[in-house]
Amino acid sequence: MKFSFPTARLIGLRHNVAVRTMTGALALRIGITIANLALVTLAARMLNGHDFGTYSMLFSAAGLLSVIATFGQQIFITRSWSEFSSAGDQKTLKGAMTFTALASLAGVLLIGVPFFFWFAAEHDMALTLAATLYLVCYSLLLTSSHFARNAVSVWVGDGLTYLPVALCPVLYILGCYLLGAPIEIYRIFLSMAAISCVTMLIQMTLLRRRVRAQFPEIGKSGSRFELSTWIARSTKLWISGGLEAANQYADVVIIGYLMSPTIAGAYFVTTRIANAFATATGAVYIFSTRHFPNLYYNRQYRELDSLLDSVALITLAIITAGLVVVLGGGHWILLAFNADYVPYYAALALLTIGTAAVAAAGPSGSILMLTGHEGTYLAIVGGTFAMRAVGFFMLIPLFGITGAVAATTVSFVTLALLLRGAAKSMAGIDGSVLRLLTRLRRGRISLHPE
Repeated sequence: MKFSFPTARLIGLRHNVAVRTMTGALALRIGITIANLALVTLAARMLNGHDFGTYSMLFSAAGLLSVIATFGQQIFITRSWSEFSSAGDQKTLKGAMTFTALASLAGVLLIGVPFFFWFAAEHDMALTLAATLYLVCYSLLLTSSHFARNAVSVWVGDGLTYLPVALCPVLYILGCYLLGAPIEIYRIFLSMAAISCVTMLIQMTLLRRRVRAQFPEIGKSGSRFELSTWIARSTKLWISGGLEAANQYADVVIIGYLMSPTIAGAYFVTTRIANAFATATGAVYIFSTRHFPNLYYNRQYRELDSLLDSVALITLAIITAGLVVVLGGGHWILLAFNADYVPYYAALALLTIGTAAVAAAGPSGSILMLTGHEGTYLAIVGGTFAMRAVGFFMLIPLFGITGAVAATTVSFVTLALLLRGAAKSMAGIDGSVLRLLTRLRRGRISLHPE
């Protein structure tokens, strides 16, 4: 069935199962965003400028390295589950799960041990141990959450991952405030490490039940490995994931190195607010990585096209609303964090434009990785990250935080355009909001499979 494009027809979205599911993912993502902003707000208001800057830099460094330590298994196991479970190939699926488990354990050892000794050289042992434990536990959780999202449900995969990891330290900080106790940074990381470990074990238990329900004999069956293919695929996904994480975390570390922890803390706050568009991007990512592989590998292209139309409409609505809220109320939002951050409104506005562009690209990056074009995705993410890093080292000494924001915004807009173009030309799928222009020119937009 088809509907004409005028706004009045958008009411038809309520009858779309995909949209209702997407709305649930969006509601979850909004809750996650609120929890994370609450954590940053409490930390910014209750720690002094230097301590909050130290927390911001350490959180960013551990977040970046935890993604690197996954060794690309987040997307690899998601793709493998869809590909091999759809084909009923339990031997290869078992081999892929074994490969992911071993690669993930190797990753946290190879990244976690050097991090511990590097960090211990300049910080006390309690903070070093807590940060390392957080890196290790959160890295393993990232892989299990991606697998659980696709095999079990979005709420198990993401609800049991990001909400507890944000809410647990929030409760710790509030408890310290109510009791009048001092806030220790190492305890914040220790709480995040502990809850990451608990939720990972819960997800693994549910995943075991799900796999055995679909493949009752998988425990007794042999394993089939395609090591050369899997290693090559994982390597590309690993580098891509690392660069993608660097786009999210590395700037705070670089600014702290080039300027000061206090300024790094201020930049961290502006990026957290601007990344409210990650609500849209995150919901799209959650939804698309759960449903896209199954539709694609089962060749249900009509349903896939309808799904992407719905995703684009919802993303466009969120971007519009987000721009109004952040640009219109940015001064008051910054004031809620700390009065010292209000002068950074111009930086926030510019960053918001960049993050909005990335959100508008929709699941274009996921489309490339899940359709076998991870090499192209790697080249795009790597190139734009290099552009951003060069911009930092050239512009920050001259213009300070304004130079950092300009470099970030230009790299984000470039990233969005290249991802959209590559997904459209190589996979034949336009996952961005610009797909709506094609529908508009035709005068019709499909909201349901025919």
